[in-house]
Amino acid sequence: MSTIDKALSLLNHFSETTPEIGLSQFKALSGFDKGTVHRYLKSLSNIGFLEQDPVSKSYKLGPKLVSLAHVRQATVPVSRVAAVHVDALADSIQELAHASVPQTMGMSTIHFKDGGIRGTRVGFDISEILPFHATSSGIAMLAFGPSSLLEKLENQRLQTFTENTSTDLKTLRTLVEQAHKSGYAYSNQTYETEVCSVAVPFFDKSKTAIGTVAIATPSSRMNRAQQNAFAVSAMAISRKITNDLGGKIPESIQDKWALFETAIQAA
Repeated sequence: MSTIDKALSLLNHFSETTPEIGLSQFKALSGFDKGTVHRYLKSLSNIGFLEQDPVSKSYKLGPKLVSLAHVRQATVPVSRVAAVHVDALADSIQELAHASVPQTMGMSTIHFKDGGIRGTRVGFDISEILPFHATSSGIAMLAFGPSSLLEKLENQRLQTFTENTSTDLKTLRTLVEQAHKSGYAYSNQTYETEVCSVAVPFFDKSKTAIGTVAIATPSSRMNRAQQNAFAVSAMAISRKITNDLGGKIPESIQDKWALFETAIQAA
């Protein structure tokens, strides 16, 4: 990992529940020594990615990130396009749905909606990075995105989140192959206990997967029929997002989805 990668990785520790982080906490979270963390924080603050509270001395995300987010939204309107369809999906299935795009070590959610009306719901933090190896969004991206994403994980220590999380690279490759074969990814309590999810990719004009749309539900409401139904719903939304972005779904993926949908309708 380069120096720039290490410095920017500190930003991944912020979330809605952790909006401010101190130097000692950064040291514990990152595993870097105190002097290194201090240098990284100073550099990130100098360019406006972070700002330091003058009283508590803790750090929070800086204003430069806001301006960059506005530029991204204006020039690459993926989140705006996805939001409309994710909202419609969540409302139609009455479950949590979200769209995510790849980052260095996982998927970053650009929009989500909880359409649930039942008592048991899936908790969701939009600021969390969804790990490639432990979520359906991540597996779908590894299956249909650039091969370099999976190759980068070969030199990484994969984290265990639940007893169902696989950190073995051989098993991970099998999961990716299964997702590619079926046309969608499925996870069963691999990131959070009692949460299952289904995810499919959406594509740009070069037929490259640039993100995923996923549905998450409590494991108590998931069975094979529901899994198949969610996959069909996610495929339909992926087509709409891809189309609105001016993208194209690869013919091989279209064929897999069509066969899968036909089989589900006939069952």
